[in-house]
Amino acid sequence: MLKSILSNFSVRFSSAIFNLLIAVLVSQFLGAAGKGEQSLILASITIVLLFHNLVSGASIIYLASRLNPQKLLIVSYLWTITVSFFSYLIIIKLAYFTPFISFAVVMLSTLSSFTAINSSLLIGREKIGKSNVVNFLVPFLTLLFLFVQFYFFDKKSISAYVFALFFSYLLSLVCSLYFIKAYFFENETQDLKFQTTFKSLIYYGFQNQLAHIFQLLSFRISYFVIEHYNGKEAVGIYSNGISIAEAIWMITSSICLYQYSKISNSTDKEYSMRLTEKLTKVALFISFLVICLVAIIPTNFYTWVFGKEFYELKSLILLLLPGVWIYNYYLIIGHYFSGRGKFLSNALATFIGLVFTFLLIFSLVPKFGIQGSVLSAILSYSLTSLVAIIIYLCQGGKFVLFPKFSEIQNYLFTKTKVNEKSK
Repeated sequence: MLKSILSNFSVRFSSAIFNLLIAVLVSQFLGAAGKGEQSLILASITIVLLFHNLVSGASIIYLASRLNPQKLLIVSYLWTITVSFFSYLIIIKLAYFTPFISFAVVMLSTLSSFTAINSSLLIGREKIGKSNVVNFLVPFLTLLFLFVQFYFFDKKSISAYVFALFFSYLLSLVCSLYFIKAYFFENETQDLKFQTTFKSLIYYGFQNQLAHIFQLLSFRISYFVIEHYNGKEAVGIYSNGISIAEAIWMITSSICLYQYSKISNSTDKEYSMRLTEKLTKVALFISFLVICLVAIIPTNFYTWVFGKEFYELKSLILLLLPGVWIYNYYLIIGHYFSGRGKFLSNALATFIGLVFTFLLIFSLVPKFGIQGSVLSAILSYSLTSLVAIIIYLCQGGKFVLFPKFSEIQNYLFTKTKVNEKSK
């Protein structure tokens, strides 16, 4: 168990380091306003991707071994192109960005969606190593191209970041196409129509993606509200604080990959619950230790790394940390629901968090600025986790907190095996 979790964590940690360095470069060379604009662009790309993933998301992983990959790819690509077309019409109509940035958001989301489709197919065919290579390339290449433009071409504008994304997304797409080229010519084991493939993708994708849509909107709607009331500089400061605080979830996310793979391949509810409760204790304990370390980092460190405009980061992060820790409950329990096929439980928890965010953010941000958004985030994290915990308890689960000392020793120094009834 520990080896699998550490392997997942190492990949995520490396990508997070590159993303942090990207944030440092943008903050240092473009200032808080430039960092704010970069965050708004990324948030917009993420929102468009939510709708791409209704068909071309995690459902491909599930269906990759069940349906013809060629048809899966064609249907998913066509869905991506359709969503991109209508997204561009909407974004241009809103006139929130310049025409260049609007076009860039749509094109980047399209490239990212194509790559994600190919990566999902690789995971579904158990080619996780190749998928990791594809996903690792994006932050690495973005950092590389950004560094070259800033230091060697003295191109200090948001367009440098946009071009860096274009190059990294495009090369990652080419790499993913190389990895999946054999699947384009794979013989079909059953004669299914394209309509059947589309129905299967939308059926599984919609249920799974609903919770992600509510979650991401809840997390990122604050960027646009802050920009409206306080400007792009405030968004830049807030986004860096959120990125650092949320990086703590890398630990739990790595644990969740192990948990999801075990539960989704088991029909034993008791085993799934025992594993979930065991991993919840581990995630909460390790996250608490990391939070304590983050809490003692001095203000001077953040201003040294990001620049003098980011002197508020320390106080923002300290405010966020309790909510970030509590949200670990939802991450673990939410993967239990997903592994058991209870997608609507996740959707309910995240929907309530989204509603709570909307109710609070438009009243708190005008009064308290960035601190108001932080307070809204904390309450949203807490409420989403509380709803997930209540649903879990109603299904027969137990509430847990930290592991006992004997359990910690067991995790670290012994190999335990829980009996399960699998299909």
